[in-house]
Amino acid sequence: MSYPVPGNEAKRLKALHAFQILDSLPQKMFDDITALAAGICGTPMALITLVDAERQWFKSRRGVELSETPRDESFCARTIMDSDHVLAVRDAAQDPRFSELSLVVDGNLRFYAGAPIVTGDGLALGAVCVLDTEPRTISPELQRQLQRLADLTMGLIEHEARRRRESQAMLGLVRRNERVIRSVIDEGRELCSFIDPQHRFLYVNPAYETHWVQPREQLIGMHVEELLGPELYRDSVKAGINQALAGHDAPLELVIDFPGVGKRHLELRYLPAHDEDGRIFGVVERCRDVTDLVLQAQQLRQHVAELQRRRVLQDKYLHAISHDLKEPVNAITNATPLLVEKMSGNLSPIAARCLKYIEQAGRRLDSLLEDMRTFGEVETGGELSKSVRPAFILVHTSLAHMKDLVERYEVSFTAQVDGDLVVNEAAFDLGLRSAIAHLLRTSSSTTALIDIKLDIADGMSRLAVVDQGGSTPLPRIESDDMKDEAQMDKVTESSLLLWTARQIAMAHGGWLQEESPLEGGRSLIFMLPRRLVHDV
Repeated sequence: MSYPVPGNEAKRLKALHAFQILDSLPQKMFDDITALAAGICGTPMALITLVDAERQWFKSRRGVELSETPRDESFCARTIMDSDHVLAVRDAAQDPRFSELSLVVDGNLRFYAGAPIVTGDGLALGAVCVLDTEPRTISPELQRQLQRLADLTMGLIEHEARRRRESQAMLGLVRRNERVIRSVIDEGRELCSFIDPQHRFLYVNPAYETHWVQPREQLIGMHVEELLGPELYRDSVKAGINQALAGHDAPLELVIDFPGVGKRHLELRYLPAHDEDGRIFGVVERCRDVTDLVLQAQQLRQHVAELQRRRVLQDKYLHAISHDLKEPVNAITNATPLLVEKMSGNLSPIAARCLKYIEQAGRRLDSLLEDMRTFGEVETGGELSKSVRPAFILVHTSLAHMKDLVERYEVSFTAQVDGDLVVNEAAFDLGLRSAIAHLLRTSSSTTALIDIKLDIADGMSRLAVVDQGGSTPLPRIESDDMKDEAQMDKVTESSLLLWTARQIAMAHGGWLQEESPLEGGRSLIFMLPRRLVHDV
């Protein structure tokens, strides 16, 4: 399978290779980003990918065993074509760009959303992406969060490249002479030191004075254990210094409460220092303060937790309101028919009409409460319990629930719905009624003819709701139209109905299509999976 190539491909590959991150070892800070991406988007898989000339390589992966794939088998090969936008694929099996990928054909991938990792020069190196085995959608807010993680990843890549260059430069200086070592160490704002084989500080830069509130003259010659304390030295730092003295880089992540600057999150790296003959004669310590990055990650996690908490509270609130209102509404709906029967023949025309309005309003309130409870369950993201139900019964049940609306619009129905649907009955009833009500409120005819038809194809149920009388798009509200409250109410209500129908379709793992055939009319089509699956 072929793949598109950016116009700046040669420059892009040169920049990617210059960062020297391809085939590097796993690093926790990158793994934290994939963990955050999966947690925020609620997906079982997340990746940080880098697109090379013939492959995409995974710097970090969550829920995926592969470490790389061919470029022509990747989603991210298309993500890097647009460095300004997140690429979201609701169902790869239905998308001709990706339907032939082996992972899609095998059923291992259906959903993909990737935010490009872009350099300051606008070169897209790869993507931070989330994936799922089932079709799904991603909201604009989650897309923005995903792009923030991609921008954070770019910052980490640049930091690693700078750190690598600084380490190489430091080692070169160490090999030349001690005077240069001292001047280089003194330049940095972050902690930097030179440690001898006996774990004593030979040099420390001015940042040590700021952090530890001790003069450099007192720190030089001090044993590392004496400064850091026995516990931190024994548990972490001692082994790192010994590893560097053995000729290997030793990265560490520590939290130290400094007397001068307070508690800081640090990334330390101990590097072996060689003399002109190549022998190791000490250790260079380089330190990076990552407190701000850690705080940003904590804020993201807190934001996700707060969103989840609000959704739970919203669900509880909807259930409480629905329960509290049920009793008075039931009293109205049950008492009104008894009153009509008792007073039959003794009511004036106006009184009879008022009682009829009260009876209709009671039924409407009861229906709205049920709809509120049902939609609350859908909107809070809980798993819908689905079953295989005859489409004929489902459709005619919904039409029966729309008795008052049907009378108001003088609507006629035809239904060709032989077959079954895999749905949650209450949620599907709300979605179908919302779709019909939307078409009725936007109809261009004084009377409406609604045709409902069910077709089965490619493992999907296609339930089309068509206004044969011809409905029109909702009018656009301009600033001069704001005075027309009746028009605004009509647009707002109809838009809400359409949005509700779409949310119900997505909650079933499908989607809602809008079509306007050339021969006239307007269709809302529910595309629903035919398999009983567990929602993710």
